[in-house]
Amino acid sequence: GLLVSNMLCSRRLSVVLARSAAVQNRRSIHASAVTRMAEAAAEGVNTTVKLTLAGPTKPVIADKDVFMVNVPGMSGEYGIVADHAATISELKPGLVQVWENEGDEPEQYFVPAGVAITSPDNTTGIAVAEIATLDELDVSKAQAGLAEAKAAMDKAEEGTEEHAKAQIEVEVFEGIVGALGGTV
Repeated sequence: GLLVSNMLCSRRLSVVLARSAAVQNRRSIHASAVTRMAEAAAEGVNTTVKLTLAGPTKPVIADKDVFMVNVPGMSGEYGIVADHAATISELKPGLVQVWENEGDEPEQYFVPAGVAITSPDNTTGIAVAEIATLDELDVSKAQAGLAEAKAAMDKAEEGTEEHAKAQIEVEVFEGIVGALGGTV
């Protein structure tokens, strides 16, 4: 009885210690990334992303060195900093946020769709169908558009072109309302 109890306690302690070590390893990985960026900056290594953000007619941002960019990827929002893995991502309706320097307030742009391509050389290109600053958007108009799009989607037969168009409008208006802090 006592031997088995001691073995179980020992085993539980091993599991707790292993979990604790795993947490410490995750913390050290994050800390080492910050340390690497600080060391790279001290050594004069590039710690920025060269960003181009373009709509259909012209770039809003062209080859600008920035600290970080957040994009609304289809599988979730993600941030891009120097040395980010090469990535191609389809964008869903949402905010592209750009921090020129660490600690700055981000520039924010609403995009209904697009593509973000990050290359191994610290360049990121974002091509979007349309782009707007938050000042150009109106939450009450977006909420009204959302209501109309939902009604059109409810009327349309599932699987039809009309239903698909209405669903896209719903997703875009939900994105605008969310970006402006409104309720859907």
